[in-house]
Amino acid sequence: MAKIRDVMGSSHPHQPPWADLIPGPRDPLPRQVEEYLEWLTVVRNRPQTTVRTYRQDLAKFAAFLSTQVDIRSPDILEGLDRTVLRHYQVELADVLPHPRTRARALVALRSFLRFSCDEGWTDKDLSRMITIPRFVMTDVHPVQTEDVPKLLAVLPTGNLRDLRDRALIAFLLSTGCRIAEACSLDRADFRLSQFRVLGKGGKYRSVYCTVGALAAVQDYLQARGPDPSPALFISVARKDMYRGKARPGNRLSTDGARRAFTALRERLSGDPEAFRLLSALHSPHVLRHTAATTLLEATDGDVRLVQEVLGHATLSTMTTYTEITDRRKREAYRRLGDYLRDVGARVDG
Repeated sequence: MAKIRDVMGSSHPHQPPWADLIPGPRDPLPRQVEEYLEWLTVVRNRPQTTVRTYRQDLAKFAAFLSTQVDIRSPDILEGLDRTVLRHYQVELADVLPHPRTRARALVALRSFLRFSCDEGWTDKDLSRMITIPRFVMTDVHPVQTEDVPKLLAVLPTGNLRDLRDRALIAFLLSTGCRIAEACSLDRADFRLSQFRVLGKGGKYRSVYCTVGALAAVQDYLQARGPDPSPALFISVARKDMYRGKARPGNRLSTDGARRAFTALRERLSGDPEAFRLLSALHSPHVLRHTAATTLLEATDGDVRLVQEVLGHATLSTMTTYTEITDRRKREAYRRLGDYLRDVGARVDG
């Protein structure tokens, strides 16, 4: 193993030092990681959303390695063994405490290590030393349907950041898109009628926006004005802007969207009602669940239609939306009880 590097302590007291060293979406990664991502893109023909997700996950592994070896070395895998990989998995749990999110990151690492073995970069297949954590698929917790109009009403519109957040929330609520799908869209993709998004498995599907969501996105784009970034949703962080305009490569990342939701809750923490409504948005994916449940209600439980809107491969995935399903079951049993009571009354009469 190469010489251990000295690293300052993390600014997060309960996270390892490398948590502050994770490369951003446009920062270079070690050569071997970049070759793997290029292989995913060119040979495997994986969609850009998948490649970006794998890049974010492997960036964490690169940050960890930066505290272990000199990542400028042409072979960052030299000396990598079970002990080092186990150490990474333990520390990753502090950075990604949710087992489902951590499982995704470790799946990316396992695939990279398998590729490394095939390329002859490692003497043996180290992917077998990666343990994917088990997790239980929990019930979804969407925003209550009656709270959706209230949530949209309390969102501020004072500056570009506010308008971007409002447009993103309205867009996700309207289309049911995954946050990665929304972040990958360009302005040229967005139309007043239907438009297509690239989902999981490299499959395109058509989505639509409500009138309110269209207005929110148009307000945001008008305030943003022309700039060299093709992305529909951009980062408004100072480093990504130049004189109030987005830089050419500026694109909101999925991690950036999650941080934006956290910052929005903090900005509105002084308003009890607004904070209550926003407290349910612990991640952008909540809006996808909310879109599913509200659309199920609006269509009187048309599961097939909602499956097409969300881009689920199978109907079995829809069983996670238990709240609306249980509500429909209770209503069905109530009608059954009324029916039996009416039948009994007719017999008695």
